[in-house]
Amino acid sequence: VNRGDDNGEIFFRYLQEHPISHVQPYFVVSKDVPDFRRMKQYGKVVNVYSWRHKLLHLLSDYIISSQANKPVVNPFGAVGKYYSDILAGKKIVFLQHGVTKDDQSQWLNRYNRNLYGIVANTMPEYDSFLEYDYFYTPREVWLTGMPRYDALTHDEKRYVTIMPTWRKSLSDGVDATGVWRVSDAFVESDYFKFYNALLNHERLIAKAKEYGYKICFMPHPNIKPALGLFMRHPDVTFWDEEKPYREVFAESDLLVTDYSSVVFDFAYLRKPIVYCQFDREEFFSGGHSYVEGYFNYVEDGFGEVEADLDSLVERVIEYMEHGCVLKEKYRERIERTFAYHDRECSRRVVDKILGK
Repeated sequence: VNRGDDNGEIFFRYLQEHPISHVQPYFVVSKDVPDFRRMKQYGKVVNVYSWRHKLLHLLSDYIISSQANKPVVNPFGAVGKYYSDILAGKKIVFLQHGVTKDDQSQWLNRYNRNLYGIVANTMPEYDSFLEYDYFYTPREVWLTGMPRYDALTHDEKRYVTIMPTWRKSLSDGVDATGVWRVSDAFVESDYFKFYNALLNHERLIAKAKEYGYKICFMPHPNIKPALGLFMRHPDVTFWDEEKPYREVFAESDLLVTDYSSVVFDFAYLRKPIVYCQFDREEFFSGGHSYVEGYFNYVEDGFGEVEADLDSLVERVIEYMEHGCVLKEKYRERIERTFAYHDRECSRRVVDKILGK
């Protein structure tokens, strides 16, 4: 509801650039964010939760989104019970906002979301949707690739970008607009302490300067309200929501993350990745929406897996010292992972929707 710059945007732009005679696309996002004005250059943009949005939702043939949360399925909130028969018949296409490498069947299963179509990117991911308790069939699972892969480019600027995912355990629910709130205990969390220390690590920052790199931080949108709690080292760049993810992927030479599926976008560009999983046991113990699935970070991942701050810093320094070159071992894994490398993902999604 509060950002474009994902599969929904890329797919919307594709439909505008490749119009279909009987299709009228609308893009829904909050009028209070910069993306609302920016997206108007591509087509018709509608303010989320407005009467126009709600009317279009009822009249639409397809709801196509990178998200599958409650506001996408039902923008009416509690009043949705009066439209339950119409809402139940909606054809919801989930473009995803990342590769589902862990088991998310608890919330994404057919009885909880009842998706018309769900996009898959790799054969293991496709198989997991059919084998785990999602209760979908090959008719609903589409091996097309995500639309945003069509827009990935190279524009390296010697950035080392730190981009962790968030933790459901650090939130105390969602606000009235469907955006997650950060809990008051955030500043005492291991998550905050770890990344605050990493972003102010003197040896890491000094070595980055020595080798000609810039340390950058791309925070998850859900921790935006807590960004003021971080110490901001003058030599570290903090990016905000106006920085498109595509630019981050294009401009970065090395990505540091934990469990985030953004590594698949980065890997798609054949760039090196380092994982740091200092809270692995807690993360997969039920404190987040993930349950560990088919993807083994050590055996299937696209980079080394580090378990503490010191080893992570030394690994990043090692990569910078050698020019942030992707190691052959991980290049081979990347080549085996993706079903397509042809920038035709949006076209394949259209074909699936049209029943081709």
